[in-house]
Order: sequence, then structure tokens, then C-alpha cells
Amino acid sequence: MTPQPTGRRHHRWRAATAAIAATTLLVVAGCAGSSLSDADTSATEIRIGLIVPKTGDYKSIGEDQAAGWRLALEKLGGKLGGRPVRVIEADEGDGKATALASARKLIEQDKVLALVGGGTADTVQTLYPLLNESKVPLIGMGGRPSTITDPTYLWSTSWLSQETGASIAGYLRTVVGDGRVWVIGPDYIGGRDQIGGFVTAFRAAGGQLANPSGEPTWTPWAPAPTTEFSPYLTKIKEAKPAAVYTFYAGKSAIEFVKQYRQYGITTPLYASGFLTEGASLEALKDQAKGIYTALNYSPTLDNAANRDFVSRFTAGNDGKLPNAYHVCAWDAALVLDRAISEALAQPDVPATTPTATAPASGSPAPSSSPAVSSPAASSAAASGAATGLTSQTLTAALPRVGSIDSPRGAWQFGPTNHTPVQAYYLREVAQDGQVWVNRTVQTLTTLGS
Repeated sequence: MTPQPTGRRHHRWRAATAAIAATTLLVVAGCAGSSLSDADTSATEIRIGLIVPKTGDYKSIGEDQAAGWRLALEKLGGKLGGRPVRVIEADEGDGKATALASARKLIEQDKVLALVGGGTADTVQTLYPLLNESKVPLIGMGGRPSTITDPTYLWSTSWLSQETGASIAGYLRTVVGDGRVWVIGPDYIGGRDQIGGFVTAFRAAGGQLANPSGEPTWTPWAPAPTTEFSPYLTKIKEAKPAAVYTFYAGKSAIEFVKQYRQYGITTPLYASGFLTEGASLEALKDQAKGIYTALNYSPTLDNAANRDFVSRFTAGNDGKLPNAYHVCAWDAALVLDRAISEALAQPDVPATTPTATAPASGSPAPSSSPAVSSPAASSAAASGAATGLTSQTLTAALPRVGSIDSPRGAWQFGPTNHTPVQAYYLREVAQDGQVWVNRTVQTLTTLGS
């Protein structure tokens, strides 16, 4: 049994795109690593560190994040909060050591005011102690792990990793009825959160897993993410579950879907939206047809902010459609623009202390010791100090940014985890003209905290 589209017309965004495709977008300074024009040098330059995957399995995600960020800076005239901005880019690689070295360089040598980026939950978890040490905020644009106990310096424009699966669990329980669902995903913090969010909510709705153990099947993440799925697909085909639910992204997502089709498995496939997002859908095309996913964005959403965003993006990218990675990066720039304006207007307003998430087993405890003089903290204090704008005054301003008019629909930060309170959508991969797209089927729920 598969869901049916609501009948809503999805061609309006294409008409809007075509109508302004010839419009010339103003190209301004403020792209990564560039300096601003002479006309802008009268104001003190703000330095922002953009850390995204430039190498590794998630490289394509990093490219999309960087593109969305640059497009927003173009719209903002190369400024954030009215100040000229210099963006310094760095590679997070596959997370951990590479990401930490890059972040330390941005904070201690480049003395950035804030970090933006983070393609994976691994990276965010790795950088978390450094954020507390340096008191430099990270505006996260990708995976947000559940292990963060004190998000004072972490604000995510993306999602809490558990939410994507949780958003579709009740719907899928209704679809399969008494049938069982086979669940499979990668064995790392992001995968555990994504799959765990689905399983917890699915079981709460009365659902049962088809896996022999009654628990999800985990595929290796280290030393390299799994791309050979034949042993797992053989078991799925033999089990004949009512549906399969999964989370994969990047190269693993492409290979999973390709091999799923090659094995001739006809079981309906449901997933976290990353399975068919961005470069994955471009590579899969018709092989992804009919896959249903849950995510916080679809380019077919019919709202004014999305029509403007899609038009700007397609005009500068030969008609290519944007995806959720572009949107979260675009929104990160809008958040910083608003927060910097707030910090400059009211630099002495103290930050509010959030109600932290309950510590997860093995997660680092938040520091309760007095502030110490460290190279990272000294760099944070120095960045922008001449203008009264510092990493700490910026952090204090972030709770005041209010509602963001986003292409995904308006959202605002939740007070507990600093993640968007936002709608999640059921999407279906379908062809629209010459383009394969994750088209909106219906709104599933609103989550965030």
C-alpha cells in the first residue's frame, strides 16, 4: 500500500522560475575567501569561518552547503548585519580530526567571529568541546546529534537528527497496518539518531520491526562507510517485509538504492530525505522513482520565500533545482545577518541559559568551571572587539533573531536544543518534465525544540 499525492498542483514554482530565468543576479563580494570592494572598507570587516566537507563521502553535501551560503550572501549584498564580511573556508573532511584541526585554525589563527557549517553529526559532536572552550558559536547546517547537553554555543538551522525518522513513523505505521518494517542504517552517531528516532516513534505507534532480532540492522561506518549492501539486501528480499525504512546519505545512499533495484526488491522503500537529496537524486534519476521520504524541504513547496529562492538558485545554476542542504545554508546566513544586527544594536543584553537536553550515555558533560584564558577564548574575545561585536555578544543575540522567513516555511529556534521548530513533509520522487524531484505529497508534522 502506498500513499497518494494530495492532488495539489506543483507546476507553479516552475512557471515562476521560467519567468525570471533571464534576470541577471547581482554578483557581489563576500564569497568565500574574497575581499570586499573599496566602497565597503570604511566599515570593520567581519570574519566568518565556513567549515563543510570538501573531501570524503559527503563532499557533494559540502558543495551544496557552500553554494547555498554564497547565494544568501549575494542577496544580502556581501554583508551580514550591515557589515562587510570575509568568509574563510575550511574542510571538515569525514569529521573528527580533520574537522577539529580546521575549526581550531579558523578560531585561533583567523580569529573568526563565528563558525557556520558542519555536514555531519560526527563533526558537530567533535567540535562541541571546542565551542565551549572558545565561546565561539557554531551555526550548524547539517546533522545535529542528540548527545549535546548544553547548546549555548550551538544553533542549528537544519534539524535534530532524531526528528526526521520520527516525523514519518506514525504515517508509515498507518500505511503498513499490521505489517512489519525492515529497518537498516549506518552505525555512527548520525545514523543511530536518525534510525533511533524512527524506531522509537514507530514502536510507540504500535509498529513492529521485520528484522530477525527485532532490532535495526547496522552497517559499518568506520573505517569507511558501507557501499556494498548485497548481504543485507539478500536478507531483506527473503524476509518480504511490508516496507523498508532506511537512512543513508552521500555515496552510501546512491549505492543502496542502485543495489536495491538491481536485486529486484519490490518492497516499498521509505527513508529519511537524505537518501534522495542533492547529488543522490541527480545520480539515481529514475532508479529513485516512487521512493517516499521525510524532510523539512522540497523545491515544490508553494510559498513566496521558496518561489524567490528557487528562482534565484535556478537562474544561477543552469536550471538545477535547490535542495535542503542549500536551504539550511541560506538560512544560516539569514540567521547571522539578523543576529549581528541585534548584537550591534544591543551589545549588553545577556544570553539566556537554555534548558539543556538530558545527557546521553557517553556524551561529554558541560563545563561548569570558571572561564579560563585559552588561545581559542582569547581569539574569540579579539574578533570584532574594536566594534563592540564579539563572539559572546553575538551568542547573546541569537535567541532574539525571531522567525526566519525560509523557503521551507517560517521557523524559529526552539529554546531547549536550539534547533528549528519546523514542518516536516512527506515527499515522493517523481519526474517533472526533464527534472527528477522530491515533490511534496503532504505535511507530516511539526517538530523542534
